[in-house]
Amino acid sequence: MEKSPKNKKVFMIVGPTSSGKTSLALDLCKKFNGEIISADSRQVCKFMDIGTGKIPVNSKIKIERNQDFWKLNDTKVWGYDLITPDKYFSGYDFADFALKKALEIIKSGKNVFLVGGTGFYIDLLTGKMRPSKVRPDLVLRNSLEDLSLADLQKKLKKLSSEVFEIIDQKNKTRLVRAIEKELSLKVNEEPLPYLENIDFVFVGLIGSRELLYSRADAWVDEIWKNGLVDEIKDLCDKGFGGAPKLRGLVYREVLDFLEGKISEEDTIQKIKFDIHAYIRRQQTWFKKNKEISWVEISQDDFKEIIYNKVKENL
Repeated sequence: MEKSPKNKKVFMIVGPTSSGKTSLALDLCKKFNGEIISADSRQVCKFMDIGTGKIPVNSKIKIERNQDFWKLNDTKVWGYDLITPDKYFSGYDFADFALKKALEIIKSGKNVFLVGGTGFYIDLLTGKMRPSKVRPDLVLRNSLEDLSLADLQKKLKKLSSEVFEIIDQKNKTRLVRAIEKELSLKVNEEPLPYLENIDFVFVGLIGSRELLYSRADAWVDEIWKNGLVDEIKDLCDKGFGGAPKLRGLVYREVLDFLEGKISEEDTIQKIKFDIHAYIRRQQTWFKKNKEISWVEISQDDFKEIIYNKVKENL
């Protein structure tokens, strides 16, 4: 475990897609001298900015890209652009990065606001889950990546119906890794650098599904009009068209559109439906964490409620 200053807090701003986590966190950082660590399994990828929500659309947020971090409205954001889309990046890799970065931020005298909707990442970082000791098996993985989505689904369901039920069943990368864990005998004994003397304060943003769906739909319409397709064309031009990360949420549908497999109207609608399903999975995951204090985003004073909670814990 890493030594850290006593009685420090790391604020976890969690919730489903389109609940307004990043916007809230930027306000909190400005008010409470903080920096952000992004806990998003897609925002770790370089060149994937619009479809992952790194670049806000129709927003006056000032964006500055640096080699190791971004700045949004002069607030440092860590955890963007850690890998290229063709590279493997596990939950262990994220937790290792984020724990070390959190300690560094705390020692600099600032507050840490970890922001994201990837519940698996968050649970690993806070120790609610422990990382798999299974090291990547590249030979096995290469053989699995040649299988179709349907074959991977069948294989995982046969190996573990429990894992199959909670995973993103349309994400080949997640399916391959889950199968690898079930089959591999290679063991990684390297422990994560968990923090000592740190309390995690969980704040969750919640709203009705109708509200979240409506926000997500509006976001999809905006990114479609503001460069999403061009971003994915550029990724293909860079040689990443076959990368597993481009078979995830939002990107896989646009690739099908570019290949002429689906119309523009159907592509947009399919992206929306897939995000709705993702929101439901996020809500299901976060319900397991009883430490989260949920705040309803439809309340006029929801930001004030959260400001007071942060202030009480500083």
